[in-house]
Amino acid sequence: MDHAKAGTARPRSYQGVIDESLRKSEYIEVPPALEEMVIAHCAAHVRGHFGVTPARKPAQPAVIYRYGPGVGFVAHHDEVTDVERERARTNGQPVVGGDVTLVIWLNTPDSYGGGELFFKNPTQDFKPSCGSLIAFPATRDHIHGVRPITRGERVTLVVRTDAEVAGAR
Repeated sequence: MDHAKAGTARPRSYQGVIDESLRKSEYIEVPPALEEMVIAHCAAHVRGHFGVTPARKPAQPAVIYRYGPGVGFVAHHDEVTDVERERARTNGQPVVGGDVTLVIWLNTPDSYGGGELFFKNPTQDFKPSCGSLIAFPATRDHIHGVRPITRGERVTLVVRTDAEVAGAR
């Protein structure tokens, strides 16, 4: 959590455009060593559930997202689009892609109001305890978002990984 408080935060875009009516958050890039520790810690859980081993994507950072009061983040998928790649060339926003999304909560659910991670199909809402992991495929089939934050600040670490299938070469 120290890195989330001490790091320099920048506004985060949606599809390469900063628009607080669609997404109201800031991000801080995570050092690669911390990202590698997180992936190693989560690997057995991801392997047990998805049958793949998460692998770091060296060309992109993991990020800490800080959501203050506001819209949260509208329903979206985590598959990188051509529009996002093109806009990133000029706006300095990171393109964060991969096969599996790992979301780890860095603060307690009572420290903010609202802010649930929601999925469209099947309909589910999550507001887990600090340190919890939710992992899901970063595909167009997994539409999700963040419910509006009504008070406080929601802080999560998001890591996108490649999925290495055991025995594949």
